[in-house]
Amino acid sequence: MAQEIALPDTSQSSSQLLNCNAVFESRKNEIKEQLRELDEKNQAMEALKNATQNIFNQRETKLKERENALSLKLKEIEDKEAKLKAMNDENEAKIKNLIKKNEEVLKEIDQAKNNKLAQTYAKMKDSKAAPIIENLPDMEAAAILFSLSAQDMGKILAKMNPKKAAELTEILKKGPPFKEEKKVLPKKTQNQEIPNELSPKNEDTNTQDSSI
Repeated sequence: MAQEIALPDTSQSSSQLLNCNAVFESRKNEIKEQLRELDEKNQAMEALKNATQNIFNQRETKLKERENALSLKLKEIEDKEAKLKAMNDENEAKIKNLIKKNEEVLKEIDQAKNNKLAQTYAKMKDSKAAPIIENLPDMEAAAILFSLSAQDMGKILAKMNPKKAAELTEILKKGPPFKEEKKVLPKKTQNQEIPNELSPKNEDTNTQDSSI
C-alpha cells in the first residue's frame, strides 16, 4: 500500500500568519510613535540651542557696545587730560617767561640806579662820600661800592671807619647780589623758663603783700 503524505493544516498556518501580521502592525505603529517622539525631542533641542545662541549673541553684542562706549569715554578723558596738561605747560612756560622778563627788568633798573648813584658818588670827594656810604645799610653800601671803579672804591673805603670798611670789604668779597640775610628767630621750647617777675608764684606773693 502506498503511504499517505500528511498535508499541512492550512487553517493553522493562516492563523499564524495573521498573528504575525498583527504583531508587525502593532510594532510598526509603536516604532512610528517612538520616531515621532524622538523627532519632537530633536526639534525641542534644536529650538533650545537656537534660543541659547540668540541670548548669547545678544549679550555679546551688548558687551561689545559697552566696551566701545567705555573706550570712547576713556579716550575722551585722556584727550581732556592731554589738553589740560598742554594748557598747564603753556601757562607755566608763560609765567616763567614773565618772571624772567621781570627779573631782567628789575636787574636793569637796579643796574641803572647803581650806575647813577655810582656816578654821583664818583663825582663827590672821598671825604664827603665815605661818611654817607658808611651810614647806609651794609648791603646797599656794598652795592654802591661794587659799582664804582676799583680806584674810587679804595679811596672811599680808606676814608671810612676801619671796622666798617673791613665789614664792607668782607661783603664785597662774596660779590653780588647784595641782599640782606633773613634772620631766623629761635623757636621757643616747652621747658623755656618764665622770668621770675612773670611767674604765677611771684604774682601770688605780690598780691599777698599788697593785701597786708
